Amino acid sequence: MKKLELLGELEKYAVFGNKKIRELTGKGSAYTKLLIHRWKRGGLIREIERDKYTLHSDPLLIASNLTWPSYISCWAALRYHGLTEQLPSAIHILTTRSRKRREITFGGARMVFIKVRPSSFFGFEKLRHDGIEIFMAEPEKALIDSVLFRQISFSEIVDIAGENFNSIKVERLVDYLLKMRNNALAKRFGYLLEKLGAEVHGELGKSIGRSYTVLDYAMPAEGKKIDRWMVIDNVGLR
Repeated sequence: MKKLELLGELEKYAVFGNKKIRELTGKGSAYTKLLIHRWKRGGLIREIERDKYTLHSDPLLIASNLTWPSYISCWAALRYHGLTEQLPSAIHILTTRSRKRREITFGGARMVFIKVRPSSFFGFEKLRHDGIEIFMAEPEKALIDSVLFRQISFSEIVDIAGENFNSIKVERLVDYLLKMRNNALAKRFGYLLEKLGAEVHGELGKSIGRSYTVLDYAMPAEGKKIDRWMVIDNVGLR
C-alpha cells in the first residue's frame, strides 16, 4: 500500500496505533514503527500519547476515542448541543476505566478523564462529527454530570436550564435523576425544575431524604430553607 493511500485509510480513524498500521499494511512491527517515526518527523501525523496518533486536529474527534468506553460531557457537551456559548476550559471525558494519565493536552485543548461507576455510565449517544463517530452526553445527562462532578456551579446550571428550558426533555431528565439514585441531585434539580414550571415532585419528592442540601456547592450555605425539597436556596431562585 502506497504512503498516500495508507494515510488516506488512517484518516478514517480519529485515533490509531501501531496495531492498526500493521493490519492495513500486513507488515511487522519493526517496519511500522519506522513508518511512524518518519511520519512524525515529517509532520504527517501527530502523537497524542504513547502509541496513539492522529491525522486530525479537532480535539472533539480525539476526546472520546482515546479510551473505550467513554463519552464527552459537562461544558463541552452543553456547548456542542447549543445550550451555552461559553467556551469550555477543558473537555471532560467520562469513562469506566482507570487511566494512568488523567489529563492530557492536545491541540491546545485540555482533556480531563473522570472515572465513573458503571451504574452512572449512560445517557450518551453516538454521533458523527466531521465524518467520524464520537460519543457525546445527551443534554440532560450533561447537566447531571456537571453537577455530580461539580464542574459547573449550580448557579450557572440554573441559568443554562432557564435559558434552554423548552429544549430540555424534562421526562428524560427526571428518569435519569431517578436512575442515578443520588438524593442531592434529585433535590437540586427537582427544586429547579419546579421553579421552571415542571410538576416533578411526585416522582422526585420521594428522593429528598431528611437532611438539607445546599443548592449551590460553590457558594456559602446561607439562604432560605425549602422544606418541600429539603434544600437551602443560596441562589435565590424566583
